[in-house]
Amino acid sequence: MKRTIPRLVFLVLMSACGMMNSPGMSSVPAPKGEAAELERLSTQWTDAALRHDRPKLEELMAPEYVLRTPDQKRPETPRAAWLDNLYNNLKIDHWVQTDVAGHVYGDVGVVTSTYDWNGTFHGQPFDSKGYCTDVWRPREKRWQVVSRTCLAFPGSLTLDGKVK
Repeated sequence: MKRTIPRLVFLVLMSACGMMNSPGMSSVPAPKGEAAELERLSTQWTDAALRHDRPKLEELMAPEYVLRTPDQKRPETPRAAWLDNLYNNLKIDHWVQTDVAGHVYGDVGVVTSTYDWNGTFHGQPFDSKGYCTDVWRPREKRWQVVSRTCLAFPGSLTLDGKVK
């Protein structure tokens, strides 16, 4: 019995500290509250873009939204141009967004994710995988995305027809 008590105390302490997990599992807790809300909204934004759901896009995208890339030669794409491209120049054949993780820092939300997509842009094929960081801000008691920065992984055929 003396052996069982210390072991039981050890197991209870390990469990309370989040250190008891199945093999290969992380001890990071599932997102709660606003972080989970941002993840949900990020998924809704993607779904709205794929469905060309303009009212939902208008709701989720701030008027000052801008798409950025790390390529200094490419200008930022403001919301109006982003929407024009979505409706008139972009045909998405495949889109998968994974590893979606939301974080809240005061009145700023950040959602990171990876993507895998292909289709055509201005009639030219692309097939790209990469990483996105979205910045969200609360507006009138709801979150809106204000910017997205994406980086294609090496080997991707990007929208501009270049292989990274």
